[in-house]
Amino acid sequence: MQRSWTISGTYATWKMTVDIEPPDEPARLDGYCVKEWPAERLAPVIGHFFEAVNFYELSRDAEDTMKSA
Repeated sequence: MQRSWTISGTYATWKMTVDIEPPDEPARLDGYCVKEWPAERLAPVIGHFFEAVNFYELSRDAEDTMKSA
């Protein structure tokens, strides 16, 4: 399963891709394979990505403001 999220920021276009694959040892799966992860399982990862991008963009804004002052 692969999912991507993109954020168009002021300083960059940010893209995160999550690729979830079964383990190399299929015997450990006991015949069970997750084909699609539920959104609530990925929500914390997505939230962290959005927070990290917002933090970087705001930090960059502050740096640029201080340089021009």
